[in-house]
Amino acid sequence: MMSLIPDHTLQQIVHRINPHHEFVNAQPLIGGASAQVLLLDVKQTDGERLKYLLRIHSEIDRKRNPDLASNEFKLLKTLRALGLPVPTPFYLDVSGELHAVPYLVTGYIEGAPDFSPQDLPNFIRQSAEMLTQIHRVGQGAQQGDLSALGFLSDRAAHVQWWLHYQPESMDESLNEAQLRDTLRQLFPLESMNQVTLLHGDFWAGNLIWQKGKLVGVIDWEDAEIGDPLSDLSIARLDMLWAFGQAAMHDFTKAYQAFLPHLDYGNLSRWDLFTALRPANQLADWAAAWTGYGRPDVTLTTMRESHQWFVKQAMEKL
Repeated sequence: MMSLIPDHTLQQIVHRINPHHEFVNAQPLIGGASAQVLLLDVKQTDGERLKYLLRIHSEIDRKRNPDLASNEFKLLKTLRALGLPVPTPFYLDVSGELHAVPYLVTGYIEGAPDFSPQDLPNFIRQSAEMLTQIHRVGQGAQQGDLSALGFLSDRAAHVQWWLHYQPESMDESLNEAQLRDTLRQLFPLESMNQVTLLHGDFWAGNLIWQKGKLVGVIDWEDAEIGDPLSDLSIARLDMLWAFGQAAMHDFTKAYQAFLPHLDYGNLSRWDLFTALRPANQLADWAAAWTGYGRPDVTLTTMRESHQWFVKQAMEKL
């Protein structure tokens, strides 16, 4: 899975970040399919160790957006300046001099995702609050201006492309053909909310926790600009898969309490679009849960939850 980068090249990369740092070793991190990630162990002049993350986006994502590494680097700089807990961007290389594929190097946020929280209500509340903080970026004079994020793609345009894309085979287990037909009748949606920054993949695997506190949000390659309900819907489905219907409802209520001014009338429509995302991918997504320490989350349970998710959305149309 990992594109092997020779140690001498990693040493050069580390020196470009800081000429006084010494590369010690690198370890591939296994998790998402959206990027290949190396954890770099680095020694400072005083002997102290620190960690960097070197990220190389997938070939599929690079074809979709050749500027993905540059965009994520710029986005992280902007979000750090606004005080959001995202990885510190240290180095971007799109030159091809040291490695043929563009990459970026960020800081490492100490902590880990929590797939089995001991205090689920606290997990839900903090997660919902963090998502609303992301959706406040660009909203109001104190939050800056979304024009600074003009390099991000538009979710509405992306949705139209996705709905008119014809896959080689339809996922019959998720009734993809019927779902696409329904969505083509519903979209494009009338804009009901001011567009915001969207994370694009807000789920437990991209949230970093330390001693019961949410301390970081990672993996921003899917970030776009659009209706915040599209982001909320993605988080709802992942909350459902991991923790059940009650948790999904509690998460939604917590989010709505933080942002009561939003118009939630289109949430069921965004739920249906979110239900299209795992088509022909659900088996791979399900297989990862054993490695997360959750063998109870299986392809069967995820399909059943997906079916319920679609049903509840259809009933609200």
